[in-house]
Amino acid sequence: MRTLILTVLCLLLAGTALAAERTAVATPVTGDALSFTPSGAAGVCTMGNLNPPAYYIGDWIWGAESYKYLFDAEQPLCSTCNGGFKVETVHFYMQFGVEDVPVTFGCAVDFEETIWDEATQCFLPGPVICESPGYTVTIDQAGMYDIALPLPTDCACAYFGYKYALGMNILTAFDSYPGAVTDATPVGCTSFNNYGAGWFDLLDFGFPGELIMFGDIVCCENPVDDQNDTWGGVKSLFR
Repeated sequence: MRTLILTVLCLLLAGTALAAERTAVATPVTGDALSFTPSGAAGVCTMGNLNPPAYYIGDWIWGAESYKYLFDAEQPLCSTCNGGFKVETVHFYMQFGVEDVPVTFGCAVDFEETIWDEATQCFLPGPVICESPGYTVTIDQAGMYDIALPLPTDCACAYFGYKYALGMNILTAFDSYPGAVTDATPVGCTSFNNYGAGWFDLLDFGFPGELIMFGDIVCCENPVDDQNDTWGGVKSLFR
């Protein structure tokens, strides 16, 4: 047991040291985003970070890691939905330089509950509500891309009025590292990265804003309470 505890502590310290070594270098974005999407669906509304892209953090995305964006699901944003909602497609912006392409990589997206973390005084990504299969993405041309990937249509119906997370999980490692794209409005406790050492708020690395991530939303009706799923002691997920 003592050996196990020491091993865990060493891994945590190594992850913290690695995080301290990473420093974001922001560059203003130029031009419009190119689109990579295998689906033509657009939903009835969008939720997440709807601010315009302002910066990219070059050489940031190593691969074999996860990115999450936390948002409040407010019904006025989707006024046509009278019951609950589902996330149809997750959008994640990435910047590819000429040295990064051509490239093919695997990724998957998800939609999650959030959990309150006393240590950081932040909500963090929590239990998965819905996740996609793995997708293969091929980028041949340099530029800023909206990577838009669909979730399964049979995902659970979620309830408005709570905080959720959108996720992009990069399944393979990159040889040349593309950039993450942000807005110009740092909020905190909103954009997170986990590359094997736990969740880190990207603002702690010097990000100038929050990740450009958002979801296309569709309506679902008559959600039924599932007593097994709770969020902060209050039910947020319905099936």
